[in-house]
This record gives sequence, structure tokens and C-alpha cells, in this order.
Amino acid sequence: MRAYKTEIHPTQSQIELIHKTFGCTRYIYNQYVYENLENLASGKDFISAFSYSKRVNNDPNTPSWLKEVPSKAVKQSLIYAERAFKDYFSKRNGKPKFKKKGTNDSFYLIGTLKVDRHRIFVPVLKWIRLKEFGYIPKKISSVTISMKNGRYYISCLSKEEEDERIALSNESMGIDFGLKDQFVTEDRTIPSINRSSRIKKLEQCLRREQRRLSRKIEANMIEKIHYQRGTKKGQLKSYKWLKPLSECKNFQKQKLKVARLHERLTRIRTDYNRKAIYSLVLERKPSSITIENLAVRNLMKNRHLSKAIMKAQWYQSRLYLENLCSRLGIELRVVDRFYPSSKLCSTCGFKYKDLKLKERFWTCSNCGSEHDRDRNAAINLGQCETYTVLTAV
Repeated sequence: MRAYKTEIHPTQSQIELIHKTFGCTRYIYNQYVYENLENLASGKDFISAFSYSKRVNNDPNTPSWLKEVPSKAVKQSLIYAERAFKDYFSKRNGKPKFKKKGTNDSFYLIGTLKVDRHRIFVPVLKWIRLKEFGYIPKKISSVTISMKNGRYYISCLSKEEEDERIALSNESMGIDFGLKDQFVTEDRTIPSINRSSRIKKLEQCLRREQRRLSRKIEANMIEKIHYQRGTKKGQLKSYKWLKPLSECKNFQKQKLKVARLHERLTRIRTDYNRKAIYSLVLERKPSSITIENLAVRNLMKNRHLSKAIMKAQWYQSRLYLENLCSRLGIELRVVDRFYPSSKLCSTCGFKYKDLKLKERFWTCSNCGSEHDRDRNAAINLGQCETYTVLTAV
């Protein structure tokens, strides 16, 4: 199974139906969650998605507008809600929460699906124009339509045959993830895109638009100063909105502009990282790849590096590497979180315990070898014999 996601250009009538489906699936999801939470609190039996769907269909008091949207989308929304409760019962996740309007709006569809070069046929919505021509394969089993930042997307699931395995060498390759250099191997270094002029210009543009957004918020507030005993200088400030921000059209336009800039930066970084990983793997064609098990959540607690770590997208890069290795038949290995890959001399195995983060180069006191911190870590990862296999051949 493989997913293909691309942007779509629906007509105005299709947009209205898409938003109506978003609302109906969110409504039925929240109703199902509410009733089951009430049953759990009062000690009553849990209602399955099938039983609830059957009850809704046979209930004469069911809203008529609930039947104006694709029935498969409504039923699938109930299945998602039931799955959330099962994860809660098995202690894999917390208690199910209600869905909010404008947050992860999407719905799932199956049925008669046809793909033309520049359009796709979806039940009820009929033919929808695609932004990319010839990207989605002809045979697809299901679709998910979503909206983000005023743009509409379709994700298609296709049953494909297993990718052809490439001829691999017998060598092992270690990849070190970094901030200054995005990926470092034994013989190649890929710099981070966050230092490029393209990203810096977009970030400068983002800061400018964020300032404009902040000024629009401040312009909609009336500052009130009132006095209270026991406070410093007796002054307290409170603010009152002239009108709700949801009614301010200029604010909503500016908010959308900022969100799209954020999304554009994220996509540029993701595309760069995926292409970099793909080129590293196909250039060497190793039989195994070893990476570090980075504790990203703990590293994000460092207030000096948290923003840079977020931009580096280490976790997303690891997920893509797992997917690529499973398709090409490469064994992906992960070493222990506390493995000292940077502190070990790749020549003699001596451990430099006092190595600090600011030291990018160091010399081994045992054999005299000079090491680049990241390159030395990549060599040690490739030579490590204690690891956990993520994707088996």
C-alpha cells in the first residue's frame, strides 16, 4: 500500500459540499464521543460504531442535513471515534477529545473511484480537477479529502506491487544527524538548508507578516487601567475587544498569510531532507544503515537549541528513512541512546570523556588521530556491533 497526496481545485459547489461533509463528520464524531463518555461515567454499556450508525439511520429525529453528505464519510468518522476509545481502553492513548472546527478537517471515502490524467472521480463530488497531472496511479482503493490553510488536498491509497530490490553492496553506512550539517556520512556531508539564503529570506518575510498580524490584534483592543489596593503602584491593566477576531476579515486574511508561510517553509525543508536521504542511500547502496536513537523530546528542553532542532526535522527524516529502507530491502539499525558515537576514536577506540558540545574537532590522546566530531560519529555508527533492527531485510 502506498499513499499519494496532491492539491485539488474544486468548484464552488464542490467546496460547499466538502465543508458540509466536514461539519457532518465532526458532528457525528462529537455526538458519539459525548454519549460514550456519559455511558462510561454512569456505568452503562459502551456503544459500538455499528450500533450507533444503525440507530442514527433508523431514528426519525436524525437531522435531514446529515443525509445530504456521503454516507461512507459519516460511517468512517464513527469508526475513527470507536478506534479512539479502543486506544483509550488499551492505555495506548488518553481519553478521546471533541473535534474543533478548522482543526484537521478531513473525511474518508471509498466506492467508485476513477483517475484521469488531470482529474479524479469521487462519489457524490463527481470529477475534481487535480493540480499535478499524471501523479496519482490509475488503480486506487480509497481517498481522504482534507483542507489546510484555505487549500484542499486529496490523499489516495493505492495497492502497488513490492518495489524492485536494488543490488546492494556488503558495506554498512552510518548517518549522523546534525544542526550545522543536516546529514553526515563517512565520505559525504550535506549542509543544512536552514542556513541558505532562500530560507533566510522567507523567515524574514514571515517575521514581517507576524508583526503585521500582531499590530492588527493590538488595534482591536481597548486598554483599560484601573486601580486596586495591594498592587504595585495600584495599577492593573485589562483589555477589551472592540469586536471578536473571528469577525475581523483583515485579521483572518493576515492570519492565513502567516499560516501559509509556515507551511511553505515546512515543505521546503521536508523536500530537501527527503531528496538528501534518497541521494545518500542510492549513491552508496549499503546493505545496512545505522543511525542514533535521538531523544528529541528531551533535546527540545534546551531553550538555546529547541528552535534549531525543530527546524532540522530529525523525526520526520527518520520516518522517511525507515520507509525507504523497507522499500529497497535495506536493514535499518538504531544504536542505544547513550552510545558515545562522538567521543569514541574511530581509529583506536579510545573514549574522550571530556568532549564538550562546542568542540567540533578533537585529537585522540592515545593514537594522535585528528577527528571531525560529526564525521567521526558517522564512522562509529557504521562500525557499531550493538544495535536494534528497525526494518529487517
